[in-house]
Amino acid sequence: MKLEKSLCYINLSDDLVRFSIVNKELIKELSKNFNKIYILNLHKLRFFHKHKVFSIEKNKKLLPKNFKIIDIKNSNDFLKFSKNKKLDIIMNELSKSVVDFKIFYLLKKVNAKLIMISTTSMWGASIFIDIPFKKIFTGYKHVIKKGFYYFWRILTIINIFPKIHILFESNSENIKVFNTGLSRKFENSFPFFKISLYRRIIHVNSKLFDTFYQNRKKKNKTKNKEKFILFIDSPMEAEDRTSREGPVSPNIKKKYYKNLFFALNKISVTFKSKIIVSLHPDMLKSFDQISKNFKNNNKIVISKKRTVDLIGNSSIVLFCFSSAVLNAVMLNKKIIGLRSKYFGRYNLSVHEKNVEGINCPFIDIDKEINISKKKINKQFKKSMSTYAGLIRRRFINQSNKPSFVEIVQTLRNQKI
Repeated sequence: MKLEKSLCYINLSDDLVRFSIVNKELIKELSKNFNKIYILNLHKLRFFHKHKVFSIEKNKKLLPKNFKIIDIKNSNDFLKFSKNKKLDIIMNELSKSVVDFKIFYLLKKVNAKLIMISTTSMWGASIFIDIPFKKIFTGYKHVIKKGFYYFWRILTIINIFPKIHILFESNSENIKVFNTGLSRKFENSFPFFKISLYRRIIHVNSKLFDTFYQNRKKKNKTKNKEKFILFIDSPMEAEDRTSREGPVSPNIKKKYYKNLFFALNKISVTFKSKIIVSLHPDMLKSFDQISKNFKNNNKIVISKKRTVDLIGNSSIVLFCFSSAVLNAVMLNKKIIGLRSKYFGRYNLSVHEKNVEGINCPFIDIDKEINISKKKINKQFKKSMSTYAGLIRRRFINQSNKPSFVEIVQTLRNQKI
């Protein structure tokens, strides 16, 4: 019997809002090139997780008609779906921890081929535990997620769990690390032992280049639009922080937002420009509530548009710890980092990595703010002079082919 070749995305969230926004271009390209793409909702197979309410009817409205959502209720349900299918699974939402061990076991059982797409070229977080020992109990969620990495890796080596058949990677530095790692060196010396995690690595352009490539076509249409300062917002209570440091207290949030609003107003007055706030996809659910905080402030406007769709017309980009700031580097924008002790240890380290990597000026919003336009313009000039080198190192593959096109071509041509 000939197996049906099925391309699937794994979903572990309670809705597909973020998925549909972040992957807009890739979803469109997949929809054009495949008759059917499955979204497998697998959150009920996770360990240590409460079942989330997931509405197929509500979520399917966010996707093209040839995307079909399958809500998997248990292991037997997954095995039944997989019967007579050859599964190619895009696994980006899976963690390498005990939380998702059952899912990895089932994927191996049905001989699924795993695909991972890494096109952000951002400064990544450690795959290991990266909190102080005294914070182990506070950050127990982080320990559960990260602490089982070695065990997970051993299970892939001995073929209890599947290896990753294709990694689409945009960061050339990461590719170099993967190709010179211990497991790859061992396998090169002893080819019989197939222990390398990534069986095939394809160097693609980053999502940032996709944006640049598309915006270049629209340049003439948008050049006369009103300029503004763009603030790329980041959630204070993102899981990367709370899993390591515990919940963020209401008092901390109140102090942070008080300082943030003051800083945004100060920047708006200094540069004589309104500020548009681009919300993180996870915060769009609270759009109406967030907008109320600014209803009496004509200097600050909250937008539902994606960050990548707003950056092109911005004069200055402000950020805290969002990887989306790298879009501003690609588009040669003036960038200012906004720093606060209320970010928490983890988010503050991410912020510092970005500021150092971009070499951009920053403003500490917890201190008195005195902005010298003459001084900061000199800093802009110095920072922007380094963008070309940063782009070469991190963002662009020499093929100059948008990443989602190459990804879809590979999947469509069945080169897996």
